[in-house]
Amino acid sequence: MKIIFTMVLLVIAIGLVGGMGYFLFNDKVNSIKPPYRVQEIDKVVKLIDFSQINSEFLFSAEIPKEFEVEYIPQLKAINIYNPSLGGQTNIEKSQVYISFFQASKFLTLSTVNITRQDKATVKEREAILYEITKKDGLPNFSGQPDWRNFKHHALDIRLTQDSPSYFYSFAYNPNLSQKVFDDFVNSLIFISSTFIPAALPQG
Repeated sequence: MKIIFTMVLLVIAIGLVGGMGYFLFNDKVNSIKPPYRVQEIDKVVKLIDFSQINSEFLFSAEIPKEFEVEYIPQLKAINIYNPSLGGQTNIEKSQVYISFFQASKFLTLSTVNITRQDKATVKEREAILYEITKKDGLPNFSGQPDWRNFKHHALDIRLTQDSPSYFYSFAYNPNLSQKVFDDFVNSLIFISSTFIPAALPQG
């Protein structure tokens, strides 16, 4: 009987120690969790869940490992930048500028001239690649990367065929390698449309 009682006490003690270790370990893990999900794919790229940065951006994608991401609340946009570049602010180091709007069809700003537009399909979704330039005589885009005021390309992708739908615009720095941007686009994974909020802001 003493042996059985001793064994029971031993099992309980081991369980208590294991449970304490579990919670202590979990606290340590939670304390170092980044503000958004980052998964290192290899030595070159990492996977970013953009919906964790802001819930309006319903996709994930791979970016170069050295790049970083920030949300710009006053513009409701995401800036992907290279911290190693010169410049006093992250926006000056911008490589990809992502914005969105809600509409029933593709739209472009009245402040830009469209010198080229090519229809495309990206991840089985309608898309248009624009070559755009800000119109002469108009003020620069406030708070946006400087290269947005000059000729550059922007890829607009329609999330669903619903009307209205989200449209995401991926404008990229003319100095960014075309391969880097193409790899980014090819890695896009869109979240199911069933997760789209019922009320979307007009843009």
